[in-house]
Amino acid sequence: LKTDINGTEQWAQTFGGSVFDVGNCVQQTTDGGYVIVGGTNSFGNGDRDAYLIKTDGNGVEQWNQTFGGVDFDLGNSVRQTTDGGYIITGRTVSFGAGNKDVYLIKTDSNGTEQWYKAFGGSDFDLGTAVHQTPDGGYVICGGTDSYGAGARDAYLIKTDGNGVELWNETFGGSSFEIANSVQLTSDGGYVIIGGTDSYGNGDRDVFLIKTSGNGNTTSIFNMPISNPNRRLEKVVDVIGRQTKPQPNNIIIEIYDDGTVEKKIIVE
Repeated sequence: LKTDINGTEQWAQTFGGSVFDVGNCVQQTTDGGYVIVGGTNSFGNGDRDAYLIKTDGNGVEQWNQTFGGVDFDLGNSVRQTTDGGYIITGRTVSFGAGNKDVYLIKTDSNGTEQWYKAFGGSDFDLGTAVHQTPDGGYVICGGTDSYGAGARDAYLIKTDGNGVELWNETFGGSSFEIANSVQLTSDGGYVIIGGTDSYGNGDRDVFLIKTSGNGNTTSIFNMPISNPNRRLEKVVDVIGRQTKPQPNNIIIEIYDDGTVEKKIIVE
């Protein structure tokens, strides 16, 4: 579905076969078209395969590819790489060590697989987002039941340009955490967003994590779902001085219902 700047639909397209097919991520490509990743039960080798679709600028399909084995495989995120190809992450049952593993696939510009990797342990692990890094490698975030402190932890993996793991880190407490998105930051580190049951005020809170370039934690913030009727009274810095929000500085918001939130604006 493509809209104009006001959200008015310009065109819509559908893709797939006679069974269950889904798209999970889309990116505009350098040629003005689009690349989509998701899953397909209509095509491929197994129960479900990761599904990559390339379209022109009008959403007309140019080609598609499927990836996976005989079991359940899924693509959750795709990015075009500097060589004109694509990097995909998701989850796989067909390959790897466990129940489900993080699935990383590299293709050429036509969607032909160049290599794949699986990461994780004996339990459930998945990848939710991937980016190419300035060194030509890749950073993946997701969730892991195999490693970490809790039922599930947020999971960050760094690889080289061939998908060989360089390091991984987990983040979380004794309950459930998940990382849904990762971005590179201007200082060479990473910022991650997801959800947490271990920290915060509610059943699940927004989970913001800042790391160094080696995945070491520099900041963790939880952002509880707010009372929509409360009113912001003032904003202070970490030593209590009234201030205005500035990029990359910690602020504390104080509300009229007595709640307090710590935040950082990352640029």
